[in-house]
Amino acid sequence: MEQEVAREEEERKEGLIEFYDSFKDMFEFFCKNTTIHGTIRLVCSDSNKMKTAFWTLLLLASFGMLYWQFALMFSQYWAYPVVLTMSMHSEPQMFPAITICNLDPYRFELVSEHLVQLDRMAEESIAFLYGINTTAGMFHMNEKNIRMRDLSSTGNLSRSSFKLSQNFSLLRTSELNNKTGKRQSHVGFRLCNATGGNCFYKAYSSGMDAILEWYRFHYINIMSQLPVIINISDHEEQIEDMVYSCQYDGEPCRPSDYVHFHHPVFGSCYTFNSKGTDSFWTATKPGIPYGLSLILRAEQKDHIPLLSTVAGVKVMIHNHNQTPFLEHEGFDIRPGIATTIGIQQDEVNRLGGNYGKCTTDGSDVNVKLLYNNSYTLQACLHSCFQHIMVRKCGCGYYYYPLPPGAEYCNYNKQPAWGHCFYQLYNRLRNHHLNCFDQCPKPCRMGSQWSLWFGSSVLSVVEMFELLIDTLVLSLLFCYQRVRSRKTLEVARTPSIPNMSLTLENYRVVQEDAGKGADPAHTHPSGVTIAMDSDSDLHLHPLSSKVEMPESNPDVVLNGFRYMKDSSLETELNH
Repeated sequence: MEQEVAREEEERKEGLIEFYDSFKDMFEFFCKNTTIHGTIRLVCSDSNKMKTAFWTLLLLASFGMLYWQFALMFSQYWAYPVVLTMSMHSEPQMFPAITICNLDPYRFELVSEHLVQLDRMAEESIAFLYGINTTAGMFHMNEKNIRMRDLSSTGNLSRSSFKLSQNFSLLRTSELNNKTGKRQSHVGFRLCNATGGNCFYKAYSSGMDAILEWYRFHYINIMSQLPVIINISDHEEQIEDMVYSCQYDGEPCRPSDYVHFHHPVFGSCYTFNSKGTDSFWTATKPGIPYGLSLILRAEQKDHIPLLSTVAGVKVMIHNHNQTPFLEHEGFDIRPGIATTIGIQQDEVNRLGGNYGKCTTDGSDVNVKLLYNNSYTLQACLHSCFQHIMVRKCGCGYYYYPLPPGAEYCNYNKQPAWGHCFYQLYNRLRNHHLNCFDQCPKPCRMGSQWSLWFGSSVLSVVEMFELLIDTLVLSLLFCYQRVRSRKTLEVARTPSIPNMSLTLENYRVVQEDAGKGADPAHTHPSGVTIAMDSDSDLHLHPLSSKVEMPESNPDVVLNGFRYMKDSSLETELNH
């Protein structure tokens, strides 16, 4: 018996997998052997509850920060972030497209009378608001020095019935500032809906900003009178009137190297290398002499001072087959100076899919583009806004192309279009329209653990080991508890049918010397006692009544009793 106990203890010490007797033993072993700083304090300072509590809170805070960092790291991973990879190339590339505008919008014969009236209204408004006479100082023009455009090729065009409206006059307003308690003055014009209600002022704290926006609003209404069938570019000046000299890589430009179009604010515009397919525009060498060289003439014969407030040239560098939105990306060049612009090409490739929404060519976008060039974000946003405006306001904004069957807005036909437009545009700027959701971008436009508790990668493995040990130990304890409950239920069962007991270390002593040692005896109690060759005693109950023995009783079975015999013990062990 003692040898068996010793053997069990030896097997327990030499086990392949080590398990702990309690969570306390496991925790103490971890705190004494881990490489994580500070955990030993939980064991060494267990006699001082204040220190133990301090280090416990400190370690818990450190672990909390660690797993917070884990959460941020995994959330960033599942967001599919993209690492920006940059590469530089020096092989020949196609020169980009260059658009230039003369900042001189034209006064056409069909609407020239209205433009003159608008200039007079502007003079009167400025004089009324500020008492400044601008007749000779700002406009420098009258009916005689206005150059008219010949539009005879458009056929017999009747005079427009359009009249400038006095309902949108510049006014000065004031309101109480809730923060300072003082009244602030604003300048603007009043806009109402179709029923004359829901009015608001398109007002600015700067009078100049208000005048510019007011003038542009009336200008849009006037220019909408030009029939859409008129190709304004056909009636404008030739490129020689603006570009005196054009050279690329030391060679003179050719007449087929540019495309002409008209912008309602920036005037006559020309785009060089718009398609990007001519080998003439291949960039082979870096440097100023090998790029595009232009000598331009900045003239303002038809200058509209409250529409185009600067003199010079508007320039934009963009991709091929792309509509130039000069109001968003262009820059101005002043006259009388030489300007050198260095450029380099940055190509952006977005992954799309789970990494973000993008489109290859715009074919998968729900917005129907109103521009004939390739897909861009600005082209999609403008097209989306124009479709919404035609649907909500009943007419289109003059600066954007029209959908089929639509017409441009003017307040003689749609008196409330300004009220509708400014509200929609504010919603677009504040991302309250779904245009930014419908217009994706083109797919072609470590760790801080040591900061918190001084751990390493192996320390993290130790923490993982602690978690595994805690899980295994919990499962073992649960299994032992379930097993003990089942054993207790079996012990409480009143009847045990077909019971077979094997009693070791028990010797049969026959008290009646007159009887022989038969291998089997029948006791009056109805219990058959049988002994096999291995000295094992088997009891087979013949009656259903069986009394359960007490815990650790003296075993006496009708003439059989327990005797501790060393010789028998040796015999049984062998």
